[in-house]
Amino acid sequence: MFTATQEQIDAWKSEHQINEVIALSSKKHDKRAYFRKPNRKEMEFLSAGTKSSGLKFNASLLKTCYLGGDKEIETNDDIFMGIGEQIMSLLTFDVVEVEKL
Repeated sequence: MFTATQEQIDAWKSEHQINEVIALSSKKHDKRAYFRKPNRKEMEFLSAGTKSSGLKFNASLLKTCYLGGDKEIETNDDIFMGIGEQIMSLLTFDVVEVEKL
């Protein structure tokens, strides 16, 4: 299983100007890969090009946001199909408050 060093994680954060690096792992297959959240332009592109298929969206999201690690996270069908809800961790953003005045 690939394990990034703290130096590598810090380098990804600096290179991509991000605050978080997200690891997705498969214990069964002993694989781990690291991802970042998509930016607004990437979300527009991903949403426009994959409206008819959630699987295509997930595949495109992983490919777009991949930083490093075991590529089998994206290519092994057993792992890819198991990502499901965990992929949503790439899509959690700040919660804003609404205030009626």
